[in-house]
Amino acid sequence: MSTAQRYAKAESANWAGLWGNMLLALFKGTVGWLSGSKALLADAFHSAAEVAAAIAALSGLQASRRRKTAKPNAAAETEDRRGETAATILLSVVLLIIGLEIGISAIRDISDGVTDAPHWSSLAAIAAGLIVKELFFSSKERISGLSCSLAAFIGAGGAIIGNVLTMPVLYYLDPAAALVIAVIIMNNGYRMTAALIRKDHKEAADEEDPNELMQLVQRVEGVITVQSLRAKEHGHYVVAEIVISVNPRISVLEGHEIAKRVKQLVMKRFIHVTDVSIYVEPYDPGYPYKSNHDPNQEQMPTLLQ
Repeated sequence: MSTAQRYAKAESANWAGLWGNMLLALFKGTVGWLSGSKALLADAFHSAAEVAAAIAALSGLQASRRRKTAKPNAAAETEDRRGETAATILLSVVLLIIGLEIGISAIRDISDGVTDAPHWSSLAAIAAGLIVKELFFSSKERISGLSCSLAAFIGAGGAIIGNVLTMPVLYYLDPAAALVIAVIIMNNGYRMTAALIRKDHKEAADEEDPNELMQLVQRVEGVITVQSLRAKEHGHYVVAEIVISVNPRISVLEGHEIAKRVKQLVMKRFIHVTDVSIYVEPYDPGYPYKSNHDPNQEQMPTLLQ
């Protein structure tokens, strides 16, 4: 699969998640409001939060594509990191606020007393949302929203059963489920904030395992050293940026051929990697210099066969 195809696949998955969750949020919110189900309304807000997460992932993908043709430098890396940090902080704050508002509303309903059960259409809407996610969403997105949808299904379903059996005490299951969903949303926001704090103390906290990539690249013929390697996960895709050193006496074409070999090998070995940007630098021109191959390179016309 080519780089363009991998980017297209990753971007398509993010756009599908964005529009799918947006439609689900509107559908659940409308039915939840009309049916009087607090649990379904809370589930709708969770879907809306997933829309925000998809937007953040798309922003990261677009930023990565813009950096693809530019040589990495400290200023650009710092700017990108600030943008990612700002997006993460904004999303985590939104999740915390949404979860807090849902939780306060649910507690107020429970304390005031629940006298009615939601309409049966709320249960049908939750089931429809689960089916749509199972059929059209990726496994990662299905798992992320499964707990909220199941909580809403149990809460609304239990309240409806209470109405059928004339057991008003079961009416409280609907706002109780909304409270559970609020806790899940707030926990997601907290985890994002905690991950950001850990990243500040350990810059490689969100990176793919660099050691395996490093070992693979260093075994490629023509690569003398790997100056830097950065492999980051952004939602559905992983982007790697690698700076390698090569023999300063080879031609530019040969340097590009070595970079091409590195890129093809990495993308073939790590199928989850969407793209690899390889930057070629001449090794320290001071002689002699080390190599991971034949030390007698004075007699070698090129490093390519």
